[in-house]
Amino acid sequence: MKITGIKAQKKGRKKVKMGIIGVGRMGTYHANVLSILNHDVDFIGVYDANKRHADYVAEKYHTNSYGSMEGLLDDTEGVCIAVPTNLHYDVAKKALLTGVHTLVEKPISRTVQEATDLVKTAKEKKLVFQAGHVERFKGAVVELRKIVENPYLVEARRLSPWIDKDWDTGVVLDLMIHDIDIVLSLIKSEVKHIDAAGNIVRSGYEDVASAVLQFENGAIANITASRLSETRIRAMAISQVEAFINLNFETQDINIYRGSSASFFVSSKEITYKQESFVERVLVQKENALKEELQHFALCILGKTEPIVRGEDDIKTLSITLWIIDKIYEKIGKRMPQHEDTKIIS
Repeated sequence: MKITGIKAQKKGRKKVKMGIIGVGRMGTYHANVLSILNHDVDFIGVYDANKRHADYVAEKYHTNSYGSMEGLLDDTEGVCIAVPTNLHYDVAKKALLTGVHTLVEKPISRTVQEATDLVKTAKEKKLVFQAGHVERFKGAVVELRKIVENPYLVEARRLSPWIDKDWDTGVVLDLMIHDIDIVLSLIKSEVKHIDAAGNIVRSGYEDVASAVLQFENGAIANITASRLSETRIRAMAISQVEAFINLNFETQDINIYRGSSASFFVSSKEITYKQESFVERVLVQKENALKEELQHFALCILGKTEPIVRGEDDIKTLSITLWIIDKIYEKIGKRMPQHEDTKIIS
């Protein structure tokens, strides 16, 4: 087994050998995408502790099922890790020490200390290491970063119906982390204060949560997440000088409202409020975000592009997320033992 350095790549080669560790629900999505990235990826196989399921996925997507994680890592140059959150650090560390470029599903790990160690290890080994924040690659989010300038208020809602499964994280690490990551990329300032509240209802972890982030430049972000909703909502609204931007993640529609004016009309029967504004609808190229993410990972390995996010940004996203969780459990009167390290890394 190789334990140092980058696995050898032939000069000018156009494909990267890639595999998947963990082929549950998310890992199967990865397999579906890797099976069609034929131009940049040679999808060599999968590994899962459930060998029967790994065999099924491998047969479905015309690849190999490995009997051991070590066997897959020895044969591959890049790996997608989609195991339970509590295994992210151990599996990603093993992959990096084997000299394999690594993409680990969000959250990057359970603690800031673990995340920092993974980023440090990847740098020492000169390997590509990325966290799987798929929302970063949605066309609407890419466009949003081009439009937003010095926002003073961001409001985000991410609500989902309940899924009956064995949860190993709360809604903050499951859903809210996506909006935290986007907010931190839009507001170019440090977080100076957080207030948060949440409630444990069904999973044993927080299932609903709301957080208010205050930034040093005066901006405020209000983020709400729930996995107990009767409907699915993915929305974000950004207020900045002379523009209000509304994003629907589900449809990837962006509307920009400018030049608003308001007036009241008073009659003998009622008082009517009237508002007018110019509305600009942004055309967004709608692509498969997971496909964009995995293709970006492959191109980074092949040296054809640069990572869009630094490891330090992933650490900061996790740090803020864990800070929110600590605030929630302080109010609940219970502390999550695996979240003891919440120091922000700047």
